[in-house]
Amino acid sequence: MRSALESVSLEPADVAQPRPWQRNLFALTGASFLMFTAFGFVFPFLPLFISELGVGDMRQVEIWSGISSFGQALVLSIFSPIWGAVADRHGRRLMVLRAAFGGGIVIGLMGLSQNIWEFMTLRLIQGAMTGVVAAASALAISFVPRARMGFALGLIQMASFAGNAVGPLLGGFSADHFGYRYSFAVSGALFLSAGVLTILFVTEHFEPPAVEPKRSGLGGMLRDIRDEGRDRQLLIMMLVLFSATFGVNVVQPMLPLFVQNLDPTVSVATVTGVIFTVAGVVAAISSVVWGRTGDRVGFRRLLIAMALGAGLIYVPQAFVTTVVQLIVLRGILGIFDGGLLPSANALIASSRPSKPGGGAQTSLGTTYGLINLANGMGFALGPLAGGLIAATLGLRNVFLVTAVILLAIAAFLPFGIKDRKPLPEGDFKGASPL
Repeated sequence: MRSALESVSLEPADVAQPRPWQRNLFALTGASFLMFTAFGFVFPFLPLFISELGVGDMRQVEIWSGISSFGQALVLSIFSPIWGAVADRHGRRLMVLRAAFGGGIVIGLMGLSQNIWEFMTLRLIQGAMTGVVAAASALAISFVPRARMGFALGLIQMASFAGNAVGPLLGGFSADHFGYRYSFAVSGALFLSAGVLTILFVTEHFEPPAVEPKRSGLGGMLRDIRDEGRDRQLLIMMLVLFSATFGVNVVQPMLPLFVQNLDPTVSVATVTGVIFTVAGVVAAISSVVWGRTGDRVGFRRLLIAMALGAGLIYVPQAFVTTVVQLIVLRGILGIFDGGLLPSANALIASSRPSKPGGGAQTSLGTTYGLINLANGMGFALGPLAGGLIAATLGLRNVFLVTAVILLAIAAFLPFGIKDRKPLPEGDFKGASPL
């Protein structure tokens, strides 16, 4: 017990004088939280905004909403590896600034859209300009010591969950009292604030790699992407993350309909918001805890446990009879969701070569660009599959399909993925967990 307490205690010097990578990480976490809050501020309510653009009846609104989400995710998938290759050549901090300022301008302009075509054009541009998770993850891993990789990615994921929990609550209040166009302006301002925070408090000591003449320009970057994509471990992890993201997004768009089906008397929007908030808060807390755990026990082992736990929790969701039961189970699911992506991202990062002083080598941007491609395709195809499954097999079966996908991942990982050895106990004693 004494050893465990010592290993997570802060040294006085660490409290008084945070290390440069710690200051960087906290500032990057704050910027990420602002950007994820900005996403949640407007995007859950896009169908309602689209209905104000004169597209027709509710069926047309649903169609355009689906096209909007699919198109944005598809463009994000295409551009993520390209931005990742740019990051490896010109710096990862630059990519966070691109997402913050580019996203702020584009999302702010969305609120000025006068018709669906203007909105769709900006939505596709937004897919090309953002990509916050990949940019923030690659930057964090570039300066964080290898022994703190899981903790750092857990913090970034915590910012994601927390922003997604807070954003819809604030965005819904703003939209109800001031209108959707005002909400887009606030969302854009949050993105721009994240960019300013990054400029002021996040530093990067980037050393551009030597680029061969044949590797210069867009053609060279595409060859870098192709070469990185030949890594077997990376391809397997891309498949794992695509499957996990796909499975989760089979369910999420169907939750409002499922709530309505469970109890037609409740306020569906309010209850759905509560479900997302409860799951988001639990996942935000657990992501940091699981990140630290992965640093100790190994990320493959943690990823298997998270996929297994999440898969098992999806099964009883298919058989709930009350809204309260669903809320409780989604909250428990947040415990495992909080560890799923950080452990996967840390497992990927831990397989890359490290620099002597900590941080990772030159291909991290391209690596996470390819990972974001897989995630983006899961986001694009999951809702389409969820709608098809709900229409043909029934709403309850969307939970069982996701359960099967996650349990299959848990069964496959012990044989398909290797893990680096966990750091010895002595490497953690007396060290700050930050």
